[in-house]
Amino acid sequence: MRITAGKLKNRVILSREGQKTRPTQERIKESIFSIIYDKIDDAKFLDLFAGTGNMSFEALSRGAKRAIMIESDHEALNVIIDNVEKLDLSKYCRAYKNEVLRAIKILKNKNEKFDIIFMDPPYKENHTEKTLLELSKFDILDDNGIIICEHANYEKLDNVIGIFTKFDEREYKKKVISFFKKGENNE
Repeated sequence: MRITAGKLKNRVILSREGQKTRPTQERIKESIFSIIYDKIDDAKFLDLFAGTGNMSFEALSRGAKRAIMIESDHEALNVIIDNVEKLDLSKYCRAYKNEVLRAIKILKNKNEKFDIIFMDPPYKENHTEKTLLELSKFDILDDNGIIICEHANYEKLDNVIGIFTKFDEREYKKKVISFFKKGENNE
């Protein structure tokens, strides 16, 4: 796995052995970043269920100013920390071991706001809607921000969840990428 564009283009990102972590595939990552290209410069990026940190490192490479990664698995967190050190990004990002729903509340208590929130929860557990509702409740998305959800195609998401409205959705075989923003869909 590698970073596909920006100042860290072609740098390798470490991943753990086995199938416990599913990093976003390069072609899907390219597609996501081509859709959000106009929002990435100087963005504050939150990566929920971070896995390897792949999406955060891509965002930082493409011009995001800061990234926070939340991961509950200790082994995955160690891989993220190794990647941060290997890519020399410790000034620009932090990784925290925590359950995502708890972390959202902590980030709210710290008055954090993010321009882009990316989530790729475990597919078997249908966490996406629950996480969107928690994000809605604690409102850590900037008013002009976006949420990007990578989820299984069998996990159907309503067009409105909490304070968020789906404004785009792309299907990639067994995966779906859903994009949400605050308020009503005016497009």
